[in-house]
Amino acid sequence: MKIWLACIAVALCATAAWAAAKTPQQIVDDRVAGMKTMGGNVQAAGKAATPAEAKAKIAAALAFAETIPSAFPKGTGIGDKGVTKTRALQDIWAKPTEFKAAADALADALKAVDAALGDQGKTDAAFGEVRKSCGGCHTPFRGPETE
Repeated sequence: MKIWLACIAVALCATAAWAAAKTPQQIVDDRVAGMKTMGGNVQAAGKAATPAEAKAKIAAALAFAETIPSAFPKGTGIGDKGVTKTRALQDIWAKPTEFKAAADALADALKAVDAALGDQGKTDAAFGEVRKSCGGCHTPFRGPETE
């Protein structure tokens, strides 16, 4: 009886894990939503009424930025099975060191904004670096829109 119950428990756990797994397109959709939220937080920080408000928005953007490399598991790019809409080029996985460096540059730029808050000149310059760092990923690793 105990063996039977153990088998049922293992089967239920395996089924739950399988049901929780996401399809490649769901991973892409979550990634896109996260990127849009991050961008919205950066824009909101730039328009924030107070340094404290900007700091909170930058912290939220940074939290996502630091997860960017893990948000791109292999199999979630253009041409991959189960992916119907993405702009992620295969170069992300062909050049992982360069991709991670570009993602890290964004996180570093966001940290610089956080450190500069309160000094308008330094903050403006730091936001300029954030904009440049976006291109560090989008230019080499982002393809055209697909349907």
